Amino acid sequence: MQPHRRDTGEPAVTTDALEGACTCGAIRYRLSSEPMFVHCCHCSWCQRETGTAFALNAVIETDRVTLLQGEPVMVDTPSLSGKGQQIARCAQCHVAL
Repeated sequence: MQPHRRDTGEPAVTTDALEGACTCGAIRYRLSSEPMFVHCCHCSWCQRETGTAFALNAVIETDRVTLLQGEPVMVDTPSLSGKGQQIARCAQCHVAL
């Protein structure tokens, strides 16, 4: 991965595509740049959603994500704020994307 640009702090666009997939491989995607930021959340809502001690989240602009295969399902989930959120998941293995 390339470092962030020092002048703006924004992710540097990379010529090396970052590709990923859900656990079962039904959904594949490519990122054309690094995420704006990556963080871990330890709140009880994220613990419940993941079944672990924390959730790892990456935020990236939608125009830098290319769906290569499959179609994620958008799942409405509650949140502490009461506003809720949508999580993209694989319809087959249910992994959050």
